[in-house]
Amino acid sequence: MKKVLSLAAAGILAAGAAQAGNITVANSDITLYGGVSAGYEWNNNDLAVEDSNNKYYSVTNNKDHFRVNTFAVGLMKKADENSPIGFNAAFASFQVPTVIASTDVVNEGNGLIGYGKTTDFKPWLGYVTIAPIQGLSIDAGLLWSKYGERPLTILNPNINRGALFVLFNPVLFAGARVNYDAGIAKVYIGYNDPSQGLTLAGKRAKDGIEAGATLNVENVKVGLHTYNEAAGRDIYTLCLKSDFGILKGGLQFSYLHKDDSIKDKDSDNNMYGVGLNFNIDLLDAQIADVTFPIRIEYVNTDDKKDDTLWTFTITPTWKPTKNTFARVELAYAKWNNHFVKVDKSSDNLNAPNKDTRLNLAFEAGFLF
Repeated sequence: MKKVLSLAAAGILAAGAAQAGNITVANSDITLYGGVSAGYEWNNNDLAVEDSNNKYYSVTNNKDHFRVNTFAVGLMKKADENSPIGFNAAFASFQVPTVIASTDVVNEGNGLIGYGKTTDFKPWLGYVTIAPIQGLSIDAGLLWSKYGERPLTILNPNINRGALFVLFNPVLFAGARVNYDAGIAKVYIGYNDPSQGLTLAGKRAKDGIEAGATLNVENVKVGLHTYNEAAGRDIYTLCLKSDFGILKGGLQFSYLHKDDSIKDKDSDNNMYGVGLNFNIDLLDAQIADVTFPIRIEYVNTDDKKDDTLWTFTITPTWKPTKNTFARVELAYAKWNNHFVKVDKSSDNLNAPNKDTRLNLAFEAGFLF
């Protein structure tokens, strides 16, 4: 969904900025942007949550929900030669459905996002940019990670976030980041507090360092990223992206090493995952106002127990205008019993763990 669902200045809706309006405040031109989406979803089962007594319970007994998936409003002023200090801030309330667990598990479970519930309307992106010289900028505030899927549903080609988003992406954090555009490559390095973001097994580190670079090699955009926490996770990610017109594709490979503080003594301290994304874009080819984003993922979470997970997601999307869309989605996940425990109903507590999850969803949205 390149033309509608991308990012603005490491924030929200770059393509939407073409639709956004400018307002003048104290002699400054500020861009107003945002979006609204709503939809319906059905799940055949959901991830269970472990309580303090090491027992598993269901966050919700409902298999289907109508939801307001996204309501977001943002203001942005880019730093430039005439005004070397800018900002980007967005208030939002949104859902975080994933292919392996519902948004209810993320928000009502073990507190997987340290910053709070995503349904709380508050700043979910907010930073000031200082650009003292051309090519160099410093961002400080509440930032998003530089790779992977984005927190808000309307910014992704699929409704449900993938397994790599859940397991290999810190998502958001409070901190500072230095960016430099060297022409042939763009590089960055930052320091942050990872306790604000999406965590692994609900355990939080105190200090995080990120670094990475992106460059173009022929028709392929290459990204190398690392994210390292003190007494937490060490994540290394390779991203490839290319555009062949009617067919757009991307690949993400991520490797994670767990420090001793979050390692399970009975499990391996390493995991890795690979995700393949491609989009059959009939809109870009001027054939029809329809795109077909597809995502396939494989994750090995524990070599010792041969724990694996794979997912498949397809999201046919109709885009009648540049800033509107309607889409349906089928998302499927399959794992083995060691990886995840699913809910056991109160009348069947000894039921075996299920090894598949199916989600059917619909969403319509408007961006401005």
